[in-house]
Amino acid sequence: MAIFYPFRYKIDNSMQSRQHKTASFLSAHPVFTRAEFAAVFGHPTSAANVTSLLRHHLRVGNIKRLSREVFAAVPAHLPAERMVVDRFAAASKLRRDGVLGYHSALELHGIAYSEFNEVQLISAGRTELVDLPFGACRFINPPKALVEAGRADDLTMTMDRQGVAIRVTAVERTVVDVLHRPDLAGGVEEVLKSLDLMRYLDPTKIAGYVERLGTRSLASVAGWWLETRRAMLGVTDDVLARLREQLPRSKHYALGAEPGDAVLVEPWRVLLPARVVDATFEGM
Repeated sequence: MAIFYPFRYKIDNSMQSRQHKTASFLSAHPVFTRAEFAAVFGHPTSAANVTSLLRHHLRVGNIKRLSREVFAAVPAHLPAERMVVDRFAAASKLRRDGVLGYHSALELHGIAYSEFNEVQLISAGRTELVDLPFGACRFINPPKALVEAGRADDLTMTMDRQGVAIRVTAVERTVVDVLHRPDLAGGVEEVLKSLDLMRYLDPTKIAGYVERLGTRSLASVAGWWLETRRAMLGVTDDVLARLREQLPRSKHYALGAEPGDAVLVEPWRVLLPARVVDATFEGM
């Protein structure tokens, strides 16, 4: 007579179901958070059994830890220590509100002059530079004016990066952001050489974004940059007029200009390095 063990059968089925869920999840999530992993099994993020499962898969080499709460799925044919993780996909998971910006956005839009090892992530959390298994990540706060208006996600978009949905600043916001803070995008030379690769954008979105930021000195730099590319980018008189309405009352230095090495560019009331102005006119 056959003897059945219903409890053992139930345990085996449960284990097979869990293994199937895990395999399906890892194949669909190259990079994931602890919260996403826990949700598959219907467990709270902080549950002890979630910790046990993650420890098991770390031990057997199915996953690789990228930060305290972020992991990467390891392909079956590859040892975890040899796996190269996409830095943009990984960084996008570090904070729930994270948006890739500045030089990272230039790279993602295909207009970066150089490739950087550092990733820039815009987030309302603490600003810091951290070293992680996939490289350095710099956390940058969104502009105060956008936060106060409840528009921190202004001009952002979603891209697919090796199966991971990542958020990145739109090309128009990226242009304004790097002109405003070239130090976060490799410096003035890197920024201007990158923007020289720009072939399409919506100038009206740039004007609107500058208006929402409310930084008058930024209207000067953005207006100058757009005016030098009127024909290429289809910049209208209306867009330039909108930016002129926001100009500061007095001239100011920008893009690394200093006394003794600056050219006043009118009507934008901005003093720029001579090499920047000369290079711009040579390229027109």
